Amino acid sequence: MADSAADKRLPWLKLAAMNWLGATVRAGLIKEFEIPQRAFRAGRGELIRVKGWDINRVDRFMSEAPTVEPVCPPELLDRKGIRLVCFNDPDYPPLLREIPDSPVALFVSGDIDMHEAPAIAIVGARNGTQMGYDIARDFACKLADAGFVIVSGLALGIDTYAHRGALEAGEKTIAVLANGPDIVYPRGNQKIRDAILKKGAIISEYPPGVIARPWFFPVRNRIISGMCIATLVVEASARSGSLITARLAAEQNREVFAIPGSIRSKVSEGTISLIQDGANLVTSPEEIIEYFSALLPEKKKLAKMDDFADLTEEERKLLSFLSDQPVSVDQLLEKGWQHERLFSLLLQLEMRDYLIKLHGNCYQAKTKVNEKR
Repeated sequence: MADSAADKRLPWLKLAAMNWLGATVRAGLIKEFEIPQRAFRAGRGELIRVKGWDINRVDRFMSEAPTVEPVCPPELLDRKGIRLVCFNDPDYPPLLREIPDSPVALFVSGDIDMHEAPAIAIVGARNGTQMGYDIARDFACKLADAGFVIVSGLALGIDTYAHRGALEAGEKTIAVLANGPDIVYPRGNQKIRDAILKKGAIISEYPPGVIARPWFFPVRNRIISGMCIATLVVEASARSGSLITARLAAEQNREVFAIPGSIRSKVSEGTISLIQDGANLVTSPEEIIEYFSALLPEKKKLAKMDDFADLTEEERKLLSFLSDQPVSVDQLLEKGWQHERLFSLLLQLEMRDYLIKLHGNCYQAKTKVNEKR
């Protein structure tokens, strides 16, 4: 192994260790000097010109720079198979460079290269509803199939189903963590974490061994929104952390989409609030695909097909009736559906994952579908 003193990662790891500078100031250093070595060699006059610096910060930086220890030794990254993707690395997410508080480096497990594919964040409640989880999975699956890279935070709930949807489409998904990339958190997501590593990446601005702290999550969210062209919020309570991600996306001049949900549901309070504040209301993944069609790979556009091609006219009619809100079996019978035929159709559509059965013997379609005219 090469002498660690000559390791090109070392200056980046040293700058990453200077937490007292703050993410915006550290990013400003790299945007000004391009590499940490130049920043460490810079004089007082050069440093003071960087936005956010004052004489006290400059003096402390110049005093500590010669002796600062790296945030972790490069050898630890090698042992754990973790790659350091620095700010000027070709695989560093290009949109993430544009935000004012870009991480100077990312600790990466897996394949972060997005091959110029647009990334979209899908986030939402940890304690959401099964309907919300199914919507997140369905949107992620169809958006991934259309050419988007799905980004989320690997939390329980909506995040998990967003990653799962992308994986079911056989496409890449990226999880942004609020702890070191070697830490399995939450423990219940070990299986999907392993699946992500086979098809995508686990990334973090925190080095190996760092456990999650409550204040790390809102800080992490700027990376989720920052590396994406848009953020979709599926379900969120009035105080959900997903609203932080949405707010950051708006501040970063990125699009924000929200699923409206029921006005009587606690996990719709956040999304309804976002829509009232100007977020784009969406009810199907096709709306987002159409919105960003110019950015999607041409082969995906050519392969676009009717997602409901396998439905009969009778099935389309039933799903159309179930698209807007949960409907009880009694209501369906009152509309003229024959008892035995109705239950046969409901069972077939549920087995094919077109609808979900809810409490009170109610059903609702997972995706909006119109009847053929």
